[in-house]
Amino acid sequence: MPSYLIYGEDNFRAKQKIKQIKEKYVSASLGDTNLKIIEGKEVSFDQIVREIWAIPFLAKSRLLIIKNLLKEGKKDTQEKTAEFLKKIPSSTVVFFQEDGLPDKRTVLYKRLNQPGKAQEYKLLEEEQLKRWIKKEVEGRGGEIESDAVALLAEYVGPDLWRMTNEINKLIAYRLSQKPEIINIEDVKLLVSPEIKSDIFKLIDAIGAKNFRAAISEYEKLLKAGENELYILSMIVYQFRNLLIVKDLIERSPRIDRWQIAKKTGLHPFVVQKTLYQIKNFTLDKLKEIYGALLDFDVAIKTGKMEGKTALVLAIAKFCM
Repeated sequence: MPSYLIYGEDNFRAKQKIKQIKEKYVSASLGDTNLKIIEGKEVSFDQIVREIWAIPFLAKSRLLIIKNLLKEGKKDTQEKTAEFLKKIPSSTVVFFQEDGLPDKRTVLYKRLNQPGKAQEYKLLEEEQLKRWIKKEVEGRGGEIESDAVALLAEYVGPDLWRMTNEINKLIAYRLSQKPEIINIEDVKLLVSPEIKSDIFKLIDAIGAKNFRAAISEYEKLLKAGENELYILSMIVYQFRNLLIVKDLIERSPRIDRWQIAKKTGLHPFVVQKTLYQIKNFTLDKLKEIYGALLDFDVAIKTGKMEGKTALVLAIAKFCM
């Protein structure tokens, strides 16, 4: 059965794999005459069969890539294709490429998800991401210090599309400097964090009801030059994310990170951090905190409360 499945939340690495497969095949076949790519959303089962049975032109085999059939294809087409897999001739190699995670309950997924036939690309965890950054920088002829790697991973997260752009920017900048190795100051200068990591640490402390740790993180933000209204806006932003994600999960327990990011528009790194943090809060508690934060925001902006005092009181209230 010459059919394979490439999918996963890490759409960057999944597409890179498909790109490598195409390049290797085109190189070996002296051109793309026997390469065919079709979209699964509109394709019919009859079209798939015709492409699978097409005879290779002056070559031993054809490469057929079917994109997003499991996510966007018609149910009838999926089911018929699942039954047809065992009839694929050796002259055609079929890759099913899925952006994100397909429905794993479907017959087609179960037929394709066989050892050595399916490859899932998950979002890189922190240490994996650091190794990927270092390798990517070196692969582009650059060098990067370990603390710069850590900060870049923190600022951008596992969005490898954006990460690639940031790495290119950092390398181009460093080529005009001496020494040429990328350092932590370069990252601070050229890369904007999706959300400040200290905000995540502050929310973690509140979730653990650790008032001392929460105040410590708050004071770090003040020392870094952030004003009270900005800090409050970031706390509001993250509790809003917690509320949205918690509500989504309670209504759809099987929803995954990729789907949450797509539905909410949140950065995958923020989703990943939020999923970790929501374990410390009930939906009712999040609603209570979010409402209180808006009250504190109004109190500060109308002059009823001084900013620093309001934030300390808010943190104390949420840690109770």
